[in-house]
Amino acid sequence: MDLPPLELDTLRIAIGLADTGDLTAAGRLLGVGRRTAAARIAQLERRIGAVLFDHAGRTVRPTAAGDVFIAEIRLSLAAAERAARLARAMADRAETIGIGVTDEAMLGPLRDLFEDPAWIEAGFAPALHHGPLSDQMAALAEGRLAMVFAAPPLPPHPRIQHRQVAASKWSALVPDAEARLRKTASLSNLARKPLVMLDRDKAALAHDGVLAALQATGTAPYVAQVADSWVGVAAMVSLGLGSALVPSVVAKRLAVTGATVLPLVEAEGLPAWTISCLWLPQPAGTAAAEAIALAKTRLG
Repeated sequence: MDLPPLELDTLRIAIGLADTGDLTAAGRLLGVGRRTAAARIAQLERRIGAVLFDHAGRTVRPTAAGDVFIAEIRLSLAAAERAARLARAMADRAETIGIGVTDEAMLGPLRDLFEDPAWIEAGFAPALHHGPLSDQMAALAEGRLAMVFAAPPLPPHPRIQHRQVAASKWSALVPDAEARLRKTASLSNLARKPLVMLDRDKAALAHDGVLAALQATGTAPYVAQVADSWVGVAAMVSLGLGSALVPSVVAKRLAVTGATVLPLVEAEGLPAWTISCLWLPQPAGTAAAEAIALAKTRLG
């Protein structure tokens, strides 16, 4: 005998219960009471043929089977939401392209893309969404964004694809008073001075690579200040709080009174600063599919 299909509302209650550990809170998400939510979960477990939740403690917790089930259901519901958005986009042929961008990527290759004649001719209107990578990945998986620009490391995802679209060398950003003494900067010179760095949480690979290159000069670098964005890094340098290593593509787009960009010499040990574009495959003929194809072709 065929089993009845799983109801989306019941699946959402299950996800809510996994997130909150409370039947009342899970039911409230769907506008039902605790008793109804409990009945839905019991019905779901009978339908699946496995115990999904452990009710023994003060809070309800997923069992091992529940963890696997909830993880797959999250992906399935995100795919369903994305399918609906894609259908609406195909029907409307919307030209607005949702693009996610993290702090460290804001001053990266986006300007090159938006100024590309092919992008302008296509009439794409970007709708930028700025925020943490975790939020951007969720929005991308749900179809609220067409693509995301971020610095590695990138979290794995079973469906999201990515490609490196920018690689930049580094420049030195120093207080104006320091720039009057020299026309170039070197790693050995910077390693002996207070440094301003981008927070490691924003771009771990770049942060660690810069520190390793500075340490290779034989001097232990002193990180005096940490900023959440490249604009913050530049502002701290302009206040005389230290010098910084900044991606050259970013440095040329930063104009801050009190800070000067100097060419960096003897910097072979520095890894390139990179930005990747992430996307989900889109149906052919949609504006999102064309925008993604253009970004992959023109950047990188």
